[in-house]
Amino acid sequence: MAPVNAETTVDEMKLNMTVIITPEYLTVGAGGGFLPNYYYKEEIQYRSNSDQHVFTKEYIEGEEVKSPTDGKVMTPYEREKIMLHYLDKKDSSDPGEYIMVGANHIGEPVVDSASEWYKRVPAPGEKFQLVGEPSLRTMAARDNHLYQMKILSVYDELARNLWKIHESANKREEPPEDIDNIIILASPDIIYDKIIHVMDAAKYAGFAQISLSLLGG
Repeated sequence: MAPVNAETTVDEMKLNMTVIITPEYLTVGAGGGFLPNYYYKEEIQYRSNSDQHVFTKEYIEGEEVKSPTDGKVMTPYEREKIMLHYLDKKDSSDPGEYIMVGANHIGEPVVDSASEWYKRVPAPGEKFQLVGEPSLRTMAARDNHLYQMKILSVYDELARNLWKIHESANKREEPPEDIDNIIILASPDIIYDKIIHVMDAAKYAGFAQISLSLLGG
């Protein structure tokens, strides 16, 4: 990843979409300004090689994680899934809380006609859609039982907001020339798994041209 030039001049005729990834939050920038931080809590799902026991533990930097069944110290190779749960919080001092949203059978959360998260499973006959879809669907009675509630991921919240920004920019009389471009800036200590998920969120939102840079050079 190439270092970022902090003195780059902002072109007001461009969208200048940017996502910054840090160990505690994501930040979205557009048109030279930044939205409030997207705070998250990181949890890791482990599968112990010794007995195949699966458990989830909040990530704490430097902490030695042991299996609750046999006390064996877990290795990075026994990490099955890294989850970043979005936290609804005002600032870094606020502990925040999880947001529960309606999702389909593979865990993709759904939004309503105003592009807001469903805080429940849509009822039969109600309109809904996935982030990035061009049109609304109608919930079928035969499919309703396949939907469930899940904790909102910070990647899903990011994708929803990037999608709204992209859609709004597309409706301008003269859309920005860089409307499909986005830069992802990552702290040096960010693992590549997180960068890949942020890239996926940007793609769902309509940003096809993705550049990676190192935060702080």
